[in-house]
Amino acid sequence: MKSVACLVAAFLAWTVPATAHDLWLAPGQGGVHVLYGHPHEPEMPSAAKLMSLTAYEASGTKALAAKAEAGVLRAAYQGDALVAAAYDNGYWVRLEDGTYRNASKRVLPLATKSLWSMKFAKAALGAAAPWDRVVGHPLEIVPLEDPATASGTIRVKVLFEGRPLASASVVATDGVNFKSEADQARATTDAEGIARVPLRSAGPQVLAASHHVRPSQTPQLADTDAYSATFAFTISDPKTN
Repeated sequence: MKSVACLVAAFLAWTVPATAHDLWLAPGQGGVHVLYGHPHEPEMPSAAKLMSLTAYEASGTKALAAKAEAGVLRAAYQGDALVAAAYDNGYWVRLEDGTYRNASKRVLPLATKSLWSMKFAKAALGAAAPWDRVVGHPLEIVPLEDPATASGTIRVKVLFEGRPLASASVVATDGVNFKSEADQARATTDAEGIARVPLRSAGPQVLAASHHVRPSQTPQLADTDAYSATFAFTISDPKTN
């Protein structure tokens, strides 16, 4: 659990503001871990908010069932696959004192900020994983080259509602070491939604992107729709920068 918590902390520290959370998938012994939380206080994700968890294999798809085990939300799985998750984090408001509540602005109309939060995560597990598959998440990071053999950089495309998202910031970390947000590798997508993201070390990698849309599709409940997406993979190439 300590190593999992450290991975969560390292990843989340640079992807989101201190008040936000993010979602990440990581391989675990005999399965996949669904990770969520703050860098300084990782939390247990809610199984009820996990809308889907799917393994895309070369031969087809398989729905996975995540269960809480020893403080981790985990789904049993063996084999090579692109695993994808969708997580509805619901409505959130910021109050005048700076605290956040899991509620809509309809309930708390004096809130200084309100949003609906949806999180998506993908992870390439194994050499035969269909890593380039577009699974149809509203916000999605799609590698344009085999992540396992990337060296120094990786080209990816960011899609929002199936279309290239320009000027999106893509952040990379090794998922283990965290110094400060300024130390993390970043790249910005071009007009075609493509970015070449630096990779600083071999081993576990996590890419992250976010996109906010205002006004919300449910303006009576929130001002903004907030989307985030991650893509996790592992590099064994020692030439990675």
